[in-house]
Amino acid sequence: MDPRLAALQAFPPADGVDDNNYYKESQEHVKRVREIIKKDTQWIRESAGDILKHVNPAVYSLSYVMVLECLLQAPGWNTQQAHETLASYMAEFLLQFDARQIRCKGSIWSDVLKAAYDDRGLFPASVAAEVVTAALLRLDPSGSVLTSHHCHIVELAYNTGNVEAVLPLIEKPIIYMPAKGMSTSQPVSDMSLPPPAYINLDTELTYALTSSMVLQYDFISGLCFIERRRWQQAFDALERCVTYPARDGGCSKIMTEAYNKWILVGLLLTGQPPTLPDTTSQAAKKIFAIQGKPYKLLAQAFQSNTAADLIREFEVINSEHLQNEANVELAKLVLAHYQRWQIINMRNIYTTISLEKIRERTQSAETGQPLSTVEAVDQLVQSMIVDGSLQGEIARPTDGSPAFLAFLSAPAQGMSEVEFSAKMNKVAQGIMALQPVIEATNKRLASNREYINHTIRRQFDAAREQKLGMQSVGGGFEESSFHIEEEEDLMSGLPAH
Repeated sequence: MDPRLAALQAFPPADGVDDNNYYKESQEHVKRVREIIKKDTQWIRESAGDILKHVNPAVYSLSYVMVLECLLQAPGWNTQQAHETLASYMAEFLLQFDARQIRCKGSIWSDVLKAAYDDRGLFPASVAAEVVTAALLRLDPSGSVLTSHHCHIVELAYNTGNVEAVLPLIEKPIIYMPAKGMSTSQPVSDMSLPPPAYINLDTELTYALTSSMVLQYDFISGLCFIERRRWQQAFDALERCVTYPARDGGCSKIMTEAYNKWILVGLLLTGQPPTLPDTTSQAAKKIFAIQGKPYKLLAQAFQSNTAADLIREFEVINSEHLQNEANVELAKLVLAHYQRWQIINMRNIYTTISLEKIRERTQSAETGQPLSTVEAVDQLVQSMIVDGSLQGEIARPTDGSPAFLAFLSAPAQGMSEVEFSAKMNKVAQGIMALQPVIEATNKRLASNREYINHTIRRQFDAAREQKLGMQSVGGGFEESSFHIEEEEDLMSGLPAH
């Protein structure tokens, strides 16, 4: 065998090597491979296909990714055939790499991963979204650390209509933001380390994040969930934007856009106007009260017993805001769900109700009138039962009396002891799985100066507001107070809120 190939296969070491020695050997291996690439660059580029046949990406991941880096830097890979060849090498690597090895040289992995979604267009957007998602979850199956790669690939997927491919990524709860100074005394090859200890700016498995990138990630994630009609996940993502702890109590434009969509999604999710969480800054609340007033009025009209109020508010907001804010279809869905929520809320009064009475006592916000026939009510109720939004069944008496809707108990109320025990065990296991994350969070927060200062500022602000009383929304607040927060790197290592 060519000694250069043998050198590429010299790492990883045999099983049984401890983490410290594993990491040291990885760094020595990187130096050796760099020397080979520097000395024999032409051999690497001209014989890449033959070389990579001997370098299994799942086994010799460090060598493979360094060869890929060399190929990406070559000037002759701009033809269609060369693109396809290089893309096949990259896909094979990104779907199979050994995460332990990649931790040891994160900068190269980041550069190769970036090439999968950047302007070079090595992959169609649909393939890039799928491959990059798989690679990120291979590096961190928990998906608990937000990286710069998350931000770019989710934006690409949404803009190109490939939302489905990134759902496994955006469904993961983000707990940490990457930062400098997050490294521990343990080597990154220690597989017991929590994700923020090896995915950070020191290991270069991610590039630096700015506040706008984080907001944009949550906002676009919300749009992705809206597209898939996953209202709870969309609501949660948009709420993270709404409650974002902006510097100096500011509020960015994207936060107000998220607030308006958050109201509409909240109506679809719960059938009533959502309430801002206590963690929302007072400055943001004031801005939302002004910028989001038309949406708030629409939400209030949603609670009216007659559809006319909702239709009137829709016509007002549609003429002035919906088109410009890309909320037309979402608001139309709210109209379509008005009657559905009227039916759902009947369970608070009735255990059974005839379909004819449902027809008489509910209205469509799309027409402003009751449905024209009992058959139309039957179809609507059946569709609600099928999609799970209504717990009930339509009874059709054999004696010829009118069909009626019988509301059923919520599934949780009808669980057997065995089902209840199984659910409690699952919850307990989830809590146990979070313990390492909680411990790591507590350690970092306890020693994080910026977090401590932030907490103290919040306490002082709360005390001052309580003492002086907050200025009313209508009492002198000017729109000029609307503030676009500055672009700051998120270097503090704070957990995601």
